[in-house]
Amino acid sequence: MILFETTTSVFQILWDITLFLFITRLSFYYFILSYLSSLFITYLRLSRLQPISHLTQPQAELITLPAWLLLSTLFARYIIVWYEIPRVAGFRLVIGGVAGVFLILAELLGGVVVRERGWRVWIWETDMRAAVLGVGVLVAFVLMPWLLMGVERRGSGEAEETRHGHEKKSVVRAVPLIARNEKEPELKKNI
Repeated sequence: MILFETTTSVFQILWDITLFLFITRLSFYYFILSYLSSLFITYLRLSRLQPISHLTQPQAELITLPAWLLLSTLFARYIIVWYEIPRVAGFRLVIGGVAGVFLILAELLGGVVVRERGWRVWIWETDMRAAVLGVGVLVAFVLMPWLLMGVERRGSGEAEETRHGHEKKSVVRAVPLIARNEKEPELKKNI
């Protein structure tokens, strides 16, 4: 029974919107967990580590960035397991990439707006070693959902190849399209 007379393009648009919202939501969860942990680590660094150890700002950043990367790895694994994200490299790279965009925007907002300084002062006063390590950690943050595929075991339902042989085909070739023209003879037959 057909409820609505529509074309497949409407379903494709709705599917694309749903997929966009799903990826954005997962990326935001990954970002917000990691960002809140970075705020907590920064608080500990500024209130406990720097005053007691007499470390400079770049030295303290070099100590806390690996701790943040470890927490981000744990949060990426949590998101993957909780939401059962499939082992598809492109899908996980997009989730990490969108979360990376969220993180860059939050850092720019924090560095330029909250500190009420221009971006040039913020960049020129940054220690080069800490900046290079920060970019490396950001790249690891973006790639983390994809990198975790290397340490995950395959589930009992997952196989290297499928029984139907569509693993090397594109989605368009593997999934048959059902257009309205194909449904009309079936509709007339049912009437």
